[in-house]
Amino acid sequence: MAEQETFKALLFDTRSIQRYIYSGNRLSTNIGASYIVDRVFYDVLIKEVLREMFKAEFPDDTTWESKKDKDTPWVSMKECCVAYIGGGNALVLMKADAPDRRTEIVREFTRRLLVERPGLRVGAAQGDLTLTDGKLDQKKIDDLYLELKNVQKNVFPTVSVPYTGLTLSCEINGEAANFCDTEGIVKPREGGEIRFYSQETAVKADIAKKEANVKLLDRFKEIFGVKGIELKISHYEFPLEVDKLGQKEGENYFAIVHVDGNNMGLKFRACKSLNERRKLSREIRRKTEGAFADLLAKIIRLKEKGAFNNYLKLEKNFLPIRPLIIGGDDVTFLCPANMAVLFTKSLMEFMSAETPENTPEQLTEKISRHMDCCAGIAILPTAYPFFRGYELAEQLCDSAKKSMRALLPKDLNDKEDLTAEDIPDGSSWLDYAILYGEQAPTLEQIRETEYKGARGNLHFGPYRVANENSRHASERRYNIENLLDCTTQFKSDRIANNKAKELRGVLQHGREDAAKFVQQLEYQQQSLPEIADWKDFLTDELWSSGDKPQTPYVDAIELMDFYVPEVAEEWQKLQ
Repeated sequence: MAEQETFKALLFDTRSIQRYIYSGNRLSTNIGASYIVDRVFYDVLIKEVLREMFKAEFPDDTTWESKKDKDTPWVSMKECCVAYIGGGNALVLMKADAPDRRTEIVREFTRRLLVERPGLRVGAAQGDLTLTDGKLDQKKIDDLYLELKNVQKNVFPTVSVPYTGLTLSCEINGEAANFCDTEGIVKPREGGEIRFYSQETAVKADIAKKEANVKLLDRFKEIFGVKGIELKISHYEFPLEVDKLGQKEGENYFAIVHVDGNNMGLKFRACKSLNERRKLSREIRRKTEGAFADLLAKIIRLKEKGAFNNYLKLEKNFLPIRPLIIGGDDVTFLCPANMAVLFTKSLMEFMSAETPENTPEQLTEKISRHMDCCAGIAILPTAYPFFRGYELAEQLCDSAKKSMRALLPKDLNDKEDLTAEDIPDGSSWLDYAILYGEQAPTLEQIRETEYKGARGNLHFGPYRVANENSRHASERRYNIENLLDCTTQFKSDRIANNKAKELRGVLQHGREDAAKFVQQLEYQQQSLPEIADWKDFLTDELWSSGDKPQTPYVDAIELMDFYVPEVAEEWQKLQ
């Protein structure tokens, strides 16, 4: 006879995460906000609320101890347990016959957030969950998430002191300036002047200085140790200001990169038990953190070789990268503009590479050992607003995901009894855009107004990453290697720099202009880049044929200022 057990369930989520993180125009407050979001359930819900209310130990599941993947705290709990934390959610379970304290938990948790983490919005939904022989009733968990979504649509909590118009507004995030910064927490005091900021800004800045950077380095020191990476990451620092990323004078651009795992919803839908969900959440986190650790290791090795010296201006022991979000399958980081494509491509390759079971990550599930993903790279001036830059990076990531989804089976989302075997190995794609100043507010408008020529689309991407097994040129034409090879050849002696830049204007016009330009190059004993997978473009005056003509050369020309082949060559030599 099947053994069935019912629990009282409480599901939390964090809302408007991007707006909370990027609401300020200072990197330090963005860093503090990101750390708050990543740790809010551990530091406030578990440590301050549940442990005090139930006088019991609730473990912090961010460790790399794979033996805890199979833990089932709902089996051994006395009154309450945390089933899992992941993807911006926390699931709390209570015994069906225990006193119902869910409302009390929500009240105490949100009260503490108002005081200790002002500005952060959370949602909560309650219901019942049923386990039958350890298997999860999928309808019950779906109902719980649906209720959470309904709450999100109908409940709009006020979590900051309202701005009345009669008080000062915070110069960082525009909220009511109700915090007197006597200690220079947000900005160093200049000339003895005392400034006022919002409580939200003050908390973010304080946490960034006292906890975020230290804990981040400690985290990767631990991961380096587990993975056996013999590098002293504690000798280095992550920048707290954008202009410390390494931009040289006259190269005042940086990049915001957003990377997101593919088909995560499907992967969690395929979990048949609560334990499988918990395990998958932990394994995905280890996979992502392990991939980012591998990226950091290559950056440190290259820095120690001096490969960045001619192309970056790094102070002290600063690294040319600043992670903002590393949570589950979701990664956002900042870096110098001329390293963005190289770093992003490498991270995506680390994430999509198959991780053997016997490695330190201890990934036992196929769907976590290989994690295809998509990325958006927004290259923008250093003084550009953070939130605008992140929004563009997210739109670019969505653009890349459209290319990924086009290769998936059409009925995959409609399949009811989904299993891990039903989820095919996906593809990884990235897209990028360069902002030179005030431009249209959305990616679609930018592409429509600035990347339409007389013959078709001047933007060729998104580009596919880690597609070395493809046999046909038609499948390989969007490979990122083709773009980087073309950019490298544009920067070589085969064509003058001014002629390469001139080509961008030529491609905006008709067929005759392109033909004359190619003929002129021949007279001057210059030539266009030779890319094996792009031979077809040379036969029709640099454009593809068909209903939606495209040309790949504008992307490569624009990337010339933001790609360093010499560093990429040294990067490839590293193991």
